[in-house]
Amino acid sequence: MITVLFWATIAIFAMLLLGILPGVKEVFRPLMDIISKGTGEVLKFAGGYILWLAKTIIHAHIDLVIHLCHKRSYFDPAEKMRK
Repeated sequence: MITVLFWATIAIFAMLLLGILPGVKEVFRPLMDIISKGTGEVLKFAGGYILWLAKTIIHAHIDLVIHLCHKRSYFDPAEKMRK
């Protein structure tokens, strides 16, 4: 994971450097716009999945806390009949 983060950082700094250089700026700017628009579209698409995942994790933790706080008879009505 550190390697991916390292190369992503290098890529970001390389894009910033290429955006500053005068001769490369005219060629690189449209490419940078395409990359940023593509990244925005991917994040829009993934946004629903990220919300779903967060919601699922929150509900799982709430269920865990409920199960830890209540007795077994609260969840199993047949337990009361056995007694």
